[in-house]
Amino acid sequence: MKRFLFPLLCVTAFFVNAADYYFTPAQQSALVDKLNSGTLKPGDNIIMRDGTYNNLGTITINDRGTATDTIKIRAEHPGKVIISGETELKISGSYIELSGLLFNKANAKDLCIIELQGEEGKYGSNCRITNCVMDDCNHPLRSEKAVKGVKPITVSEYWIALHGKNNRVDHCYFANKRVGGLVVQVWLPDSDAVNNHLIDHNLFGFRQPYGGNGAETIRIGNSWSSQSESRTTVEDNVFLHCDGENEIISVKSGYNTVRGNLFFESRGGLVCRHGHNNILQSNTFIGQNLPGTAGIRLINQGHTVYDNYCARLGDFGLLVRMGVFEKPTPDTDLEKEPLTSYHRAENINIANNSFIDCKVIDLGSGYGDKAPRNVRMANNYFCNSGNNIRITKPETVMPGLNFIDNRYYWDDRSPMQITGFIPLDRREDTFSAERQLVLKAVQEAGAQWYTPSNDNLKYITDKYNIK
Repeated sequence: MKRFLFPLLCVTAFFVNAADYYFTPAQQSALVDKLNSGTLKPGDNIIMRDGTYNNLGTITINDRGTATDTIKIRAEHPGKVIISGETELKISGSYIELSGLLFNKANAKDLCIIELQGEEGKYGSNCRITNCVMDDCNHPLRSEKAVKGVKPITVSEYWIALHGKNNRVDHCYFANKRVGGLVVQVWLPDSDAVNNHLIDHNLFGFRQPYGGNGAETIRIGNSWSSQSESRTTVEDNVFLHCDGENEIISVKSGYNTVRGNLFFESRGGLVCRHGHNNILQSNTFIGQNLPGTAGIRLINQGHTVYDNYCARLGDFGLLVRMGVFEKPTPDTDLEKEPLTSYHRAENINIANNSFIDCKVIDLGSGYGDKAPRNVRMANNYFCNSGNNIRITKPETVMPGLNFIDNRYYWDDRSPMQITGFIPLDRREDTFSAERQLVLKAVQEAGAQWYTPSNDNLKYITDKYNIK
């Protein structure tokens, strides 16, 4: 028995050292000092009592928890702790969790409100942002003078910037971003880019049209990192009235998975803008015929697109675009063939998807002369008032498309002139399945303690008489 005593005493002493630290808004300076001190230990809790914490300024947290003893910075009562004014949380430690915090009328001191990076190149890893809210967090000098329909002052402000590895953003609510920039940006370093982040069960709410590029909701990578692997997963999120620009999720890196998300009445789409070998699986797009609502846009190579459901979209259900250049290689002259351009869509598998009453299925549009190549479309279901499959320059595009056992029904009963399509006698009954997809998506999304988050979900479920 004695030989087991020493390890037991070590574990006991370890837990005794962990502590709870309570702070009120009146103790804000002490809170900032503690978070900046670098003295937090595994298992420590920073517990913020109810009230408003205004202008926290820059806080850099570089402490390190462990997988079993996370350092937690949390609201004593979720939603009762309000963070407003100039705020910049920079996390470069590990196993640090933020939870239950309400960011309202907060704004970034510099570029990001929460950034998982301290000094340049010092990243946060294995950290979590959970059960938090960011609502109407816009720099007053950059956005408050913006009026509906007019592009705000051209400047970027990011709400969350993910660096490092194995970080998670989940069960949060984000809405009412007016200034340009991303809600969630995944950054890839120049080397060892694989980061394995998880963005799940969040509700992304209203964002007014920005009027130009740079207002995506989520972006994974950037043009200059587009040939790197990120392996980020974006799953089981809800996007409602995300109208910032035509790319709601912009994938600009490789080997990512986007699955199980619901895009509802959002004027934009899921876009593989750069990067290769991404998986788009079991996403649901419901547009209610609103202009600009869209499905999936594909560029570049190696993507797998299956089990997605696209219905009543006012723009494309599917777009496979022409390319300007071939896939970059180590020998590519990036001044002549920049990473910001469009590269050939190639070696793509599109299977078991449903496209119902979408404005268009667009194959081969866009400028450039690099037609899609080795694009396989199998076992998909197409349904519309008439044939909405548009193939630009068929003599150029068709050789790169392989249609296999796709089902279709047009209300006007017009025949398909392309092989690989099977006509149906009637529309398939998809509404009950659609209802189940929507129900599944809304069950765990958002921050349940926040009334606007619940109201957003109720707006969706009311459309399907879901109680």
